Amino acid sequence: LFEIAKQHILIVIISSSLSIIIALTISILTRFAFMNDFEEFLLGLATFGQTIPTVAILALLVPFLGYGFKPALFALFVYGFLPVLRNTIEGFNTIPEEIRESARAMGMNRFQIITKVELPLALPAILAGIRISLILNISVATIGATVGLSGFGTLIVNGIRSDDTIMILKGAIPVSLLALAVESLFINLEKRFRLPVMAD
Repeated sequence: LFEIAKQHILIVIISSSLSIIIALTISILTRFAFMNDFEEFLLGLATFGQTIPTVAILALLVPFLGYGFKPALFALFVYGFLPVLRNTIEGFNTIPEEIRESARAMGMNRFQIITKVELPLALPAILAGIRISLILNISVATIGATVGLSGFGTLIVNGIRSDDTIMILKGAIPVSLLALAVESLFINLEKRFRLPVMAD
């Protein structure tokens, strides 16, 4: 069980780290003039992408990437990438223009406005996107068992095949607890970073 837990958590950490880093980078680039025109397209892509079932993505990837780690990693990356991208861009867009104008009046350049003004103010929305991303990946990683990925999903799938309720619970309960722990942690973080902004 420990080995299965380690493998499940490992793929979630790898896929989520890639999703968060790339999504944040692209979202920040949209704040610069040369990427402004792509913002609406990226938001539409993020919204549409989340409507595609995980099983469909895995089924399409298997002929190209084979079974096991690679197709599951790619599917988790996509599912983790989209909520972080959407929430970060929307977090930036909710910042009043007057705040940016005040920052420009103080002599800040575009990079300083993004790093010192926009990112701190958008942080609660960014954290919410990361929370959604992690919870999705923790859950979706169980479906990776259908393409040979080891993890809690292996116990669930094998339990269903053998009609073994105990085995199903051994996979389902840890996944649920892990998702709840991550949600609780990030909700507290969101509250912590939201309160100073509201107080201001």
